[in-house]
Amino acid sequence: MAEIIYRPAEMADTQRVRDLIGELAAFEKLEHQFTGSTYDLAEALFSDPPAAQCLVAEETGHGVVGYAIFFETFSTFRMKRGLWLEDLYVTPSRRRMGIGKRLLEIVARIAVKHGCARFEWSVLDWNKNAQSLYRSIGADIMPDWRIYRLEGGALRKFGSE
Repeated sequence: MAEIIYRPAEMADTQRVRDLIGELAAFEKLEHQFTGSTYDLAEALFSDPPAAQCLVAEETGHGVVGYAIFFETFSTFRMKRGLWLEDLYVTPSRRRMGIGKRLLEIVARIAVKHGCARFEWSVLDWNKNAQSLYRSIGADIMPDWRIYRLEGGALRKFGSE
């Protein structure tokens, strides 16, 4: 069995990570929202300061097979930083090998190291496999909270009034 190496993404990984994001968009049936370019991703991950961080899972002989993208948040009630996991994705042929769980563990370790009060993410209601993984590590669903979003024309309209 090939070895899996977990490491921060490098500029050379940008195209592969973007391809995996495309796989995630298709898996979530959200291809219509997948509009960012490789340049946009590189700018987000490697600008100073970066908008987000990315860890990759690289399989010896196969390249990058999974990733986690996350960024810092802030809890006003706790008055401490937190981490938001934007994406966790493992290509289908490499699932159920512990890669996703290991990526979660590494991001959680970063949260602890930085003194974060929280490590949070969202999951689609139909993604039962992911929900099972999250419950297995002790994560709680926030039943009283709903995510709201302004984007595109609605964001521009409201932001320019």
